[in-house]
Amino acid sequence: MKEHPSFPWDHYSDQPRIMRDKKLKRKIYQKAAFQMITSGCLLIFFPLIYLLLHFKKSWKSNSTKNLIGISVHVETECPGKTIVPLPLLKEIVTELGVNQLLVRIKLADIESFDTYIEHIDALSNNDREISVNLLQDRQLLDDPELLDKALNTLLPLLKNRTKHIHVGNAYNRRKWAFYHFGEYQQFFRKVRQISKKVSPDTKLIGGSVIDFEIPPFFESLFHFRRGKFDGYSSQLYVDRRGAPENTQAGFHFLKKINLISLMQKLSWKTSGGLWISEINWPLKDADKFAPCIGKALVTPQHQADYLARAYLIAMASGNIRTCFWHQLIAPGYGLIDNRPVPAKPYPSYFALKTLNQLFSDAQVVRFYDGDYLEKNGSYALLAKTTISGKDTDIIAAWATEQKLSINLELLADRWISQGGNEIKAEDLDQIKLSSSVIYGITTY
Repeated sequence: MKEHPSFPWDHYSDQPRIMRDKKLKRKIYQKAAFQMITSGCLLIFFPLIYLLLHFKKSWKSNSTKNLIGISVHVETECPGKTIVPLPLLKEIVTELGVNQLLVRIKLADIESFDTYIEHIDALSNNDREISVNLLQDRQLLDDPELLDKALNTLLPLLKNRTKHIHVGNAYNRRKWAFYHFGEYQQFFRKVRQISKKVSPDTKLIGGSVIDFEIPPFFESLFHFRRGKFDGYSSQLYVDRRGAPENTQAGFHFLKKINLISLMQKLSWKTSGGLWISEINWPLKDADKFAPCIGKALVTPQHQADYLARAYLIAMASGNIRTCFWHQLIAPGYGLIDNRPVPAKPYPSYFALKTLNQLFSDAQVVRFYDGDYLEKNGSYALLAKTTISGKDTDIIAAWATEQKLSINLELLADRWISQGGNEIKAEDLDQIKLSSSVIYGITTY
């Protein structure tokens, strides 16, 4: 299917292009005006929810199982990069070790559904759980018969291939083709209607709010339209604020997660867990492959630092079912740069691999939110797990504002770097807490 002329796709950054049609923008805002007003009115309940948030513990003991996820999408061809062959992609996923995978499927690609299914089948094994994200298209939203055809073709193919479908993407961004939440909810109900017939056991995850925007959270969780989500999903990007510990309107990453989780639990429109279906930090010097411009762009090393810290904070919250890094292979924001041949991993690839090796099934014991060892600006997550059949304690520690001296030898038997390299005993007295996470490991 040809792409909609008013909603063209950017194959470099793998997202819709910025809308340039001012006439269409005015039309969309006119159609959405009433809903924008009603969702704004819901903000009168925000002080009460904010008050309730203060009575809840910011972190809690919990399992990290299933939390670490990675998006592994079917790549689109464009000049300047090389598509990684499917057999090699399978090897990379196996080496990374992450078993929670998310695959995007564009509903408009009716002629290419077999390619997506081949992609899913190649990545499937008994240990992996593959979720699917259905991407909407304006042509299908405008043509109910065409939407029915796409869903009736695709959903039977997904039966027994996935247990979770994330319905839609970024409904609160007009370039993603939804005019307002009412359209998104209508789309969700249509997916539900057909899914009940062909795959009744599949869980449909809804919400699809991108970034930390409180009015869309309210209107998607507190409404009286028909339909209920089997889980709540957010593309909770915090990249424009830099480090995950930085605040936006007084909310850092942990507090944002806890707020959304509390709203979900108070809602009568969703059950199941809270998912983060997209998170990343876009890269400097990636040119048109980066999804944005300006201060949000970071160096590859800072991307790795922020990735590790964001996942550890998500673990500490105890409120995230799965958090998917978006995505595995993408020059402008992924873990692997496929502009060179062969493709080259960024430091973030090794950061996620190390995280998964240590925390794929651990139990969080404690989280120090900026006050580890009574040093301001220092953070640490303490966890218990089993490595090679032996009980193991893990300390993940870092600092934000400055390098802080600590005596590592007294805290753990051995230490490894964020990228998984062993820190030699003779170097321990020279190591300081910094932007990069270090891991202390004690085995019993």
